[in-house]
Order: sequence, then structure tokens, then C-alpha cells
Amino acid sequence: MFVLGIDVSKDKLDCYISSEVEEKPKRSRQVQIENSSDGFEKLASKLSQKGLSIQSLTVVLEPTNTYHQELIYWLHAQKAMICLANPKDTYHFAKSLGRDSKTDRLDCFALAQFGLTRKLHFWQPPSKNIRKLDALVRQRARIIQNRQREVSRLGSLPAAEKKWIGPYIQKSIDLFRKQEEKIDAEIEALIAHDKELKATNKRLQTIPTVGKVIASYLIVLFSSRDFQNGAQAAAFCGLIPKEYQSGSSIKGKARITKRGPGKLRAALRMGVTAIEVVKTPSFLTEYYNRLIAAGKAKTCALCALARKIIVIAFAMWRDKTEYSFS
Repeated sequence: MFVLGIDVSKDKLDCYISSEVEEKPKRSRQVQIENSSDGFEKLASKLSQKGLSIQSLTVVLEPTNTYHQELIYWLHAQKAMICLANPKDTYHFAKSLGRDSKTDRLDCFALAQFGLTRKLHFWQPPSKNIRKLDALVRQRARIIQNRQREVSRLGSLPAAEKKWIGPYIQKSIDLFRKQEEKIDAEIEALIAHDKELKATNKRLQTIPTVGKVIASYLIVLFSSRDFQNGAQAAAFCGLIPKEYQSGSSIKGKARITKRGPGKLRAALRMGVTAIEVVKTPSFLTEYYNRLIAAGKAKTCALCALARKIIVIAFAMWRDKTEYSFS
């Protein structure tokens, strides 16, 4: 099996081709190209010179904010097997190789070795509507973040400065609020005009604490990843405990791993906190109360509740079933 490790940056792609476990990289197996459609074609040409085709490769790369998007859709069109590796996993794997330095050349080599020695989960492109929903949800999160930043800035201004520049900041806040309303309407329209999305969205919102925002995050998450069960989805979201214990002298407090999408984790945290505040009777309320009665810390109980919601939501999404807990 030939594995192509690709370290992605804004302007260039550092690639390493390997078919065997190696202790250190060889320059003859490294290729650097532009991160553009012309660069992709150049990569195909260089591989052809080595007697390889994109179709015959397993490609391993780390997802970036947006810089990897055009590449993975091009690779998929060429019928390559694509693995979007978790950056935390590849970071620790690179450390296990005894690597102290960090360069793009070493990063792509480590990705290739990761692909040769680890069990991989392969990426499949989501539908056009899922891709659009993902982009809208991410942009909505950015708008809210910018609005909250401006609100904090306005609140922290001295009285004199608030009089001088407060109106300008308030205009920015109002603009972000209007953009948020507009993007919310576009998300609702997109879901309403897709029969399957509409049905899934309606089912997910029957889960206590899951509103339209969390439902949108969950739809994108489940549609974009090849999870086998809810536990895998919860692990991807960083909602599993990470213990720190050794013998009898070291016993640290368990914490969640915080892998995966932080925005979804934050939205879930806000949602499950509402269970404690509103105290509406439900299966999830009883589950939370049992954890507290068992001596679990409030933060731990809320994280466990968020994990439970992910597991339930995934089962409903996978089986197309309704929420049936009382």
C-alpha cells in the first residue's frame, strides 16, 4: 500500500510518498506543490513519473480551517482514499517517533507513517446541502463571536470613550445582529426545502435541550463522519473522560479530552445547563439528578449529560427514529 502524507498550508502542500515503515524521511520521496488546481495536476504528473496514480493511493492529511477543502474534493474526484486525521492523534504519533523538530517536511513524513501504521477512517464528501449547512453554521458562529467581542468592548470602555466611540461600536453590534438573523433565516430555509433534512431536524429537536442550533451542528457532524455508534461520535466531540492516575501517589482529576468541534461542545454545554435551571421533568433530568446524587461534580455531570445527548441523537439519526424517552 502506498500512502501519501500531505501537510497543508495556505499556499503550498508538502507531500511524502511511502509504502513502508521508515525511521527518517528520504528527499526522493518528497514533493512540494502549490495549494491550487494547477498544483494538484502537477502532483498527479509527478506521481505518474513514479509509476503511481492518485487512484492507487491512500492519502492522509489533517483538516485545516478551509485550506484543505479544494484539495480533498479534487482527490475524491480522482478516486483516492482520503483520511482526515485528528491533529491531536498525529501530534502524539509524531512525538512517538522521537521527533523534536517540527518542519513541513517532517510533518508530511509523519502523516505518511501514521497512515501505514494506524487503522484509518476514510472521508466521504457530504451532500451539497450538508456542505452548505456546514458553511452557514460555521459562519453563524463567527458572527456571534464577533458580536460578543464588540459587546464586551463596549461594556469595558471608560465613560468618556463610550461617549465618543460607543455609537460606532453599537452600529457594529447591530450589524452583526442583523447578519445573525439573516443567516438563521437562510439555515431555516435550507432545511425546510430539503425533505430529509427537515425530517431529521424535526426529530432531533424533540430531544430535551436540543434546539435548532444544536440540531444543525448534529446534522452536519453525523453526515460528515463515518461513525459506527454514538460512543464514537461522543469521543470525536471530546466528551469522554481523560484520567490521570499512576500507582497510589498520583491521582489527578478526570477531565474531558476536548477533541473535535469546540463550537458544538459549547452549544451542548449551554443546552444541558438549561436542564439544571429549568428542571423540566425528563429522562435526561433524572439521569442528571442520579449523577449528582452519586457524588459527581456538577461539571462532570453536565459533560456526561452532553455525551448522553450525543449518543441518543446519533441513534435517532442513524435509525431515523423518534425520541421515545419520557
